[in-house]
Amino acid sequence: MRRIFIAVDIQNNSTLARLVSLYKLALKDEKIRWVDTAGMHLTLAFLGDNDEDRIKRAGDIMSETAGKYKEFEIFFAGTGIFRNIKQPRVLWLDLKVPDVLYNMQALLCKKLEDEGLYKADKSFMPHITLGRMKYIDNRELLSEILKHPGSKNLPPQSVNQLILYESILKPGGPEYYPLKKASLIPAVS
Repeated sequence: MRRIFIAVDIQNNSTLARLVSLYKLALKDEKIRWVDTAGMHLTLAFLGDNDEDRIKRAGDIMSETAGKYKEFEIFFAGTGIFRNIKQPRVLWLDLKVPDVLYNMQALLCKKLEDEGLYKADKSFMPHITLGRMKYIDNRELLSEILKHPGSKNLPPQSVNQLILYESILKPGGPEYYPLKKASLIPAVS
């Protein structure tokens, strides 16, 4: 059994790496498990543990879906948290995405669900996880970071393929390994 998910890769550009470094420096006294910028991604569907036959079928569905959509861009639109400022659990980058991403994700998940490979447990909210925390001491500093417009200055991100990843949980954090890639239809310039 392998733990898998389908995602859009977030290219590790230097501006994004600098922004994450600034957040890490500002919150250095807090107990935050930071995501490695090299492994950042936008999850479209988390499928959990699956055997090889189900992984192959998920990859086929991903390829079929990717072949129906043209390449597009997504934009970074701020920083946020899951839960609330009193009990923050996840620090993330908000994304401004075109309707095509929502449509593609919905079709992908519907096809996966029809095959018994996926069960939606919450609505899709495009974001990039930066770090996870159980508790934070300096909520005022976190509030200031959330108001910081830094992520809005990041360059747009091209979406030109979907990737089926295996996630291996390790003490230092998860490691992601691409199992299959599926290209979107190239945009005509």
